[in-house]
Amino acid sequence: MHIINELEAGGAERVLTRIACHNSRNSGPNVPRQIVVSLMDEGVFGTELRDAGVELHCLGMKPGIRDLPGAILRLTRLMGKVKPDAIMSWLYHSDFIATIAATLSGCGTRRLAWNIRCAEMDLEQYGRSTRIVLALLAKMSGVPAVVAANSYTGQQHHIKCGYSPKKWAYLPNGFDTDEWHPDPDAKNRLCAELDIDPAKHLVGMVARKDLAKDHVTLLEAIRLVRNNGHNVHLALVGQHTEELAIADELVPHVSALGLRRDVAQLVPAFDIAVLASSFGEGFPNVIGEAMACGVPAIGNDVGDVTNVIGDTGKIVPQRSPDKLAKAIEELITEDAESRTHRKMASRNRIINHYGLDAMNARYLALWDELAGKQPLAELGFPRDPRHPN
Repeated sequence: MHIINELEAGGAERVLTRIACHNSRNSGPNVPRQIVVSLMDEGVFGTELRDAGVELHCLGMKPGIRDLPGAILRLTRLMGKVKPDAIMSWLYHSDFIATIAATLSGCGTRRLAWNIRCAEMDLEQYGRSTRIVLALLAKMSGVPAVVAANSYTGQQHHIKCGYSPKKWAYLPNGFDTDEWHPDPDAKNRLCAELDIDPAKHLVGMVARKDLAKDHVTLLEAIRLVRNNGHNVHLALVGQHTEELAIADELVPHVSALGLRRDVAQLVPAFDIAVLASSFGEGFPNVIGEAMACGVPAIGNDVGDVTNVIGDTGKIVPQRSPDKLAKAIEELITEDAESRTHRKMASRNRIINHYGLDAMNARYLALWDELAGKQPLAELGFPRDPRHPN
């Protein structure tokens, strides 16, 4: 049983959907039945989960603390009815609610794993309830059987926050490289949709409108690149990106596409993928997805971005539009042979290190341990990607 706050278009929601659908479609005697519980509604991913045969329950929780007791009661009843062999909660509020419900339902927290999906959060940018819940979770972190994280930096940040679990487990993101793949025709299709010349350098970022994603820095970098004489166009994909404030001089050179359900068909169109996040990232899906499509990536030095990109793309400091602009210029001015090599290296790095099967094997091993079927396999973390030696 997976428990998550909601199923809107976020990274944690996407990975949960990916892992639950994969196991539901490949069900067998050694593959557990997948049950997803959204504390709120079915959001963006509900239809995809149902189509894959995943059992989905939406508890209808309303935002705010007033509906908290009711949500706990509804989840407790559901757990008592289903009696899951293993329980995995995703994101802070779900960790808190799932821990209480697992205790009250009689399922017990020995079957529970928390799944951390972020790192280096700037809590001042979030609501008071998030800060309170995080403080409570630090004190409760010894209660679940396992606390998992998708990045080394996520683990280290939460240790600094006071987390002291019985066990840690590393669950890096994995990608379906059949779904995310190069498409030579993608750029022509997207340029036709946007009514722009395919000869332009197309830079893309897939990220919702959020202070953590730092669209301001990216937009300034694009302005600098254009002022240096490079014919670039920026495509922004993500929830509410159409609401971003864009300077008049950039309006003809930026396409804000909002929430799209065909992202896997859009990303291969990019010449470069950028993630300009200034905080909060653990292991960003959008970097791995772009690389799987053979699109070189530029990311900020946050979370495990450095470890994911390796030497296939560029790493730049946070909130540094000038350095981001320089990195973009370096990639778009590469000769054809170097560009082809970089595209191949990007995809191969995901295939070799972050494939869907490798991710799934780690999840299966952890679920088997929670269900008491076997001791926990070694799911250790990599070394600090910023200081590998």
